[in-house]
Amino acid sequence: MTSNPRKALVHLSGRWATIGLFVLALIAALRVGSSLVLPILMAGLLALVLAPAVAWLARHRIPHGLAAAMVLLAVVLPAGAAIRVLAGPAISWLDRAPETLEQAERRLRRLTKPIEQLQETAQKVEEVAQGSNGARRAPPTTQSASDGLFSRLSGTTTAFVASLATVLFLTFFLLATAHRFREKLDRLLPEQHRSTVTDGLEEIQRQMSRYLSGVTAINIGVGLATYLAMRLVGMPNPGLWAVVAGVFNYIPYLGAVVTVGVIFLAGLVSFDEPGRAVLASGAFLVINLIEAYLISPMFHGRHLPLNPVAIFGGLLFWGWLWGVTGAILAVPLTVCLKVIADRVEPLKPAGAMLGP
Repeated sequence: MTSNPRKALVHLSGRWATIGLFVLALIAALRVGSSLVLPILMAGLLALVLAPAVAWLARHRIPHGLAAAMVLLAVVLPAGAAIRVLAGPAISWLDRAPETLEQAERRLRRLTKPIEQLQETAQKVEEVAQGSNGARRAPPTTQSASDGLFSRLSGTTTAFVASLATVLFLTFFLLATAHRFREKLDRLLPEQHRSTVTDGLEEIQRQMSRYLSGVTAINIGVGLATYLAMRLVGMPNPGLWAVVAGVFNYIPYLGAVVTVGVIFLAGLVSFDEPGRAVLASGAFLVINLIEAYLISPMFHGRHLPLNPVAIFGGLLFWGWLWGVTGAILAVPLTVCLKVIADRVEPLKPAGAMLGP
């Protein structure tokens, strides 16, 4: 009588141990193979977003290959034009990066000098109270943040260009041949699983298209508002900071913090008065608060099938796994996992935990 429950417990423990080992091996493989996996994932997500436009053109008797090329060019050409316009200011800032960082550090020290003097006074009082000889320790040496900057940038340029080309070509092929893959999938899948898989793919496509199109519209608005604010404050190259604000806003929570810091440091270098740097970063902070607490909740509250804990947890996990790229893709990938979990019976509790 007691052997059967014991065997069942051993069997269940072995099953969960196998699943745990598989998950750990999968995470390790995703991290090691990021240079291969990331372009495929990005191309897949981009294809999911652009597929409805290609399908609409195909319904109007435009060949799928031509429709895919038209839609992809409609995205790539404006992005390339914007990059070309902003490349000059961005390169100029990168060329002056060592001098800029040193200048910002000097002005930050000037701002924090009263605090440092207060700390030195407190330390002297403590030394006198303890009978110390008052010998001052040498300040710790700091290494410039700009050391090795350009070697890292030059080392990643080739990889970035290759990855971008891979994403664009793979996206084109996915868009041009998606209808054939759908037909083959319908033939290959067993009939009892066909509707589950096809419904899941359609749901992922709807969620991705809705989320990414909505977030892109919001981030364009954030960029335009940032451009106007930077022009009013007098910040040089307001278009560059508008693009920085719009791109980093794809990263939940942390993107706004990084943008505030970048604008503040740029303001310290650009303005003689530190107060104007505070004003520039404060202006963006106001824009971000309006977006985060008024605009985004109206959109995400109705459409995003995730709760804030799931979003932040996904940000931590995917950011740890793939860095900045993983942080940008955190919400779309977590939404995909949520849709899959809702349609796989053993994973439905996990899907419920991720939901709002």
